[in-house]
Amino acid sequence: MNKLALILICTFSSTCLFAEPIPDFAANYSIHLNGIQAGELKRSLVTNNDGSRLFKSETQAKGLFALLKPEVIIETSLWSGSEKLIKPLKYRYIRTGGRKNKRVALDFNWVTRQVYIDDAKHPWSLDIENATLDKLVYQLALMSDLEEKKTTFDYRIADGGKIKRYLITKMNKEVISTPMGKIEVIKLTRKRSRPKDRKTTLWCAPALNYIPVMLEHIEKDGTIFTAKLRRLRGIGTEGVFEPNTPPIPLFD
Repeated sequence: MNKLALILICTFSSTCLFAEPIPDFAANYSIHLNGIQAGELKRSLVTNNDGSRLFKSETQAKGLFALLKPEVIIETSLWSGSEKLIKPLKYRYIRTGGRKNKRVALDFNWVTRQVYIDDAKHPWSLDIENATLDKLVYQLALMSDLEEKKTTFDYRIADGGKIKRYLITKMNKEVISTPMGKIEVIKLTRKRSRPKDRKTTLWCAPALNYIPVMLEHIEKDGTIFTAKLRRLRGIGTEGVFEPNTPPIPLFD
């Protein structure tokens, strides 16, 4: 494939991978609920021997919240990048430990262009197009598109028994504080069809392959869920973070 053809693919495909593939990594986030520490989010990307890659997200309550709501949510997305596109192969969602356990499986068949969905109640299938993603791996596509300096972010997501559009709006650059220190980020928000829907905001760091260093969900009832990066392995952090400014002591 010549260079011009590769440029055209990266220009018109929302799922073009990095010129240099994003490295395997492991990230830990501290979760706060309305400002109170409530749990931990772990995310990892690993490359399998066959070249496929597994993106995993695990959320678990900690402390008092673990007693009140001892849920564990695990999401995984197995995907292939052999054609320089993120093509999801298998998506799994497992929620255990709470009042109602939940399991959802999506299996993508790119030959028949269908995704087969099983939510443990009844299986069904959907027709899919190129660049259809699952609701976890799209965040890697977003990181890729930011690396490619794109300005519009429009993703087709197989979710909830239908194909949804995730429209992401790029806001502005900021410097935010995390448990690892201060860092420059790009703020992005997900545009939803109804103003009263959940609000989702991400802060992605250019110096860290555009990995989100902070995520925020604001529910319909006003509950604020925030996750901040506190540990990162696999992506170099030396010289990236600045020390958080200590509070100024007050004297009588």
